[in-house]
Amino acid sequence: MLEDLRVPKNRRLVWLWCCLGVLVASCSQSNTTNPATPIATLALLKWTNVPTASPTSTPRLRRTPTFNPATLIALTLVPTPLPLSVNMPHCQETPVGSLLCLGSLSNPLSEPISQMIVRIYLVDQFGNALAMREVPTARHYLLPNESTPYGAQFEQTPSEYSGAVAEIARALPNAQPLPDLAVERLESTYAEGLYVVSGELRNRSEQTVEQLSLVATLYDEAGQVTGFRHLRLPQQQVLLPKQNLPFQVAIIPHLAGTQHVAAAAEGKLP
Repeated sequence: MLEDLRVPKNRRLVWLWCCLGVLVASCSQSNTTNPATPIATLALLKWTNVPTASPTSTPRLRRTPTFNPATLIALTLVPTPLPLSVNMPHCQETPVGSLLCLGSLSNPLSEPISQMIVRIYLVDQFGNALAMREVPTARHYLLPNESTPYGAQFEQTPSEYSGAVAEIARALPNAQPLPDLAVERLESTYAEGLYVVSGELRNRSEQTVEQLSLVATLYDEAGQVTGFRHLRLPQQQVLLPKQNLPFQVAIIPHLAGTQHVAAAAEGKLP
């Protein structure tokens, strides 16, 4: 279902301690009807990497905060999430002042999972939550040992921001039959700030697959997500049994250091 490919290759946080007599105060400042024709034309947005704060240690969430539901996405009561592996996000400020956080979630279980939602917190150096977002992962389901990228964008960077942490908000056992799709002949080229990823989707199922989509992900040497793209094919596009379908998609690397490209296909059985 997925294929990998190797490819060729802070805002400062200043603390001022001010003393006056026996009074001490601290202050911080920041800083997606022809089965043979793929459709992969996407509108792209150019981003520029801007350094953000680098915490001196791994950020941690000290406690789950209580937020004003009028300003943040309301939490939904869901079953206890499955024990999955979620990588901590890496965040980068964009040219317009927002903060983009990217990470990945893996399925170490022996069964497929679906409906994954990740909750991302921005925290200060003491682990206090400053902001939160809940986002669905790029992929809708994961087979055992597969992974999916996720991303969240915050409108602005809090002045006390020191790092980001993530946790599973929802992940459920998959109850629907899944197609057997593979990504073959995966290739990648880099030019003018874009990775162009191409290959073929192959239907290894005995049934026609509908609602086809593809997620291509860029990783650095440490396995951190540097960018990803979700390509959703037109509703009328189907893949017959044992049929291949070529694709091509362009990805902007939002973070530096891309070394590895992976792609995975998804679809639905009729």
